[in-house]
Order: sequence, then structure tokens, then C-alpha cells
Amino acid sequence: MRPRPYTDTDAPAWADLTGRLTGRRVTAERLREEDARRDPTHLSRRWVMEEGGEVRGLAHLYFFPFDPPGFLHASVLVAPESRGRGVGRVLWEAVEQAAREAGASGLVADVGDTDPESLAWAERHGFRQHAHRFASELDLTTFDETPHREALARAEAQGVTFTDLGGADAATLKRYLNFFADRLPETPDLAGHPRWPLKQVRETLHLDHNPRPDRLVLAVGPDGEWLGTTAMVAYPGLAYNELTAVHPRARGRGLALPLKLHVIRRARAAGLPVMRTNNHSRNAPMLAVNERLGFERRPGRYELHLPLGATSAV
Repeated sequence: MRPRPYTDTDAPAWADLTGRLTGRRVTAERLREEDARRDPTHLSRRWVMEEGGEVRGLAHLYFFPFDPPGFLHASVLVAPESRGRGVGRVLWEAVEQAAREAGASGLVADVGDTDPESLAWAERHGFRQHAHRFASELDLTTFDETPHREALARAEAQGVTFTDLGGADAATLKRYLNFFADRLPETPDLAGHPRWPLKQVRETLHLDHNPRPDRLVLAVGPDGEWLGTTAMVAYPGLAYNELTAVHPRARGRGLALPLKLHVIRRARAAGLPVMRTNNHSRNAPMLAVNERLGFERRPGRYELHLPLGATSAV
């Protein structure tokens, strides 16, 4: 029993099994689009396992910008009816060997915090918990901004204005990309990580394949200083809030909630029914802002690390 390399014709089966096991909204078309946009300098390898002509297991080894430098992201998924028969073991062996051949210093995996079986499997293979993140969702069809207008008024009373990058020239957009990149290492998710290259920021904000600079919102002080930002990208039926961050010099002024309120307005104007975001469990201030706005927590995920100098079990 051996895995084989993924081919384009596996996209429908990959999307179906991924959706069933993770609950993520995945389509074959979106999978192909993401693969086509992937930076060719970043490693991405996929494998599939078949039983009786049906795809029963998947593995993916790839670069993920939120992982520590030198680490690669690993994913192994096995259909419930095929577990306990060695499918996961052989997929894991392919992933680990490829990671070592690529010179990775470690692997990162993420497991749902309501999935003790997968967590136990990962821990048997040497992974240890590093972080815990929560997904949160806001029902945009019932959202009422009325209770939050006072917070917006307090920000505006400080001389703060809220604008976006719609119609911005190239120099302003580059300034924004640098501002965004500077905020990322200030978050719990990327504290201590190298500053992202602007190419990675552009990809994260979909500026090269679905540019909507009008969904990149800024809080601007009365002297023109940029104080904070929030950014939204759209997927079918979903607005995703990529980042809300305030410059360290402007913290404590109540700007995060008004920033989010402005991006919520844009999502509702686009007719999107749901906004989702993810937050590190240590990011208490942003979790509190989300709760005030009415975001409801969904099951979270554990980020697990395996240094490849460690000996993993089989």
C-alpha cells in the first residue's frame, strides 16, 4: 500500500473528502485556482491513497506564511471508514520523508479542538501543542450597528477619520502594504517572525487576483498619521476579516471596534451573509472586541509543532 502523487483529476475527490472531514467550504474549482496562484518558489506536494478505486486518504505538505521560518505545514486526512488500516501511517511517512528531503527544520499541523482522535494521532507522531486559535462568525443579515455608533463617535471626536484604499495610487498602496506588514509581527500569531515580504501581503489581500482596495480600511489621525487598519477579503458567501490592528502608539483609544464596524459595513453592502475571523487565544483585546460586536465563537484549532530533529513514532 503506497500513496501516489496528486493529479488535477483528483481535485473533486480531494475537495469532497476535505469538506466532509473539516467542514471547510471547498470546491474543485477553488482548489485549482489556489494551486494556480501558489508561488512556485514555495513547496507544495500532495498525495492521495485509494482503496477500491476510491480516494480514502489525503496528504499535503506546503509552505504556509503563518508558520515559523523553516517549518512546513503538514496535513493528513483519512476517511473514517478507512482508519485503523495503515492509510494514515503511509501518508505520514511520505510527508515526513519529503519534508526532510526539502531541508525543513520542523512541521506544523493544525487539529480541531473538538477532534481528540486526530489530536492523539498527531501527538503519537511527536507533535506538541504550540497555540490555540478560535474561529468566530458574525451573522451579517441580522447585525445591528446601532449599539456601536457611540464607539464610532468617540473615535471621530478625537479627529480620527476612516477611509479605504479605493482609488489609491501605486505609492499609497505600497505604503499600505508596508504598514500592514509592520503590524503583523505585533500580533500574537506572528510575534518573533520575520517581516512578511510585500508579495506575500499582496497575495493574502487578494490584490493580484481579486483586488478590492476599497475593503482595506484605515483609521487616520487629524495630522494624517495612519493609526490602524482592518482588511477584508471575500469568498463565496463569506467575508473574511484578515487582520484588525492598531499602531502601538494609538492603542487604548478605542479604534479597533470602529475599524471593524467599517469593514462590516462593506461586507453587508456586498451582500455577504457571514463574516468570519480567527484569533489567537492570547489575543484577549481582539477577542473582547469581537464579542462586543456579536461574533460567536466556533470550534477552534490547535497549532501543533514537530521539530524534525525529534524522533517521531509510527
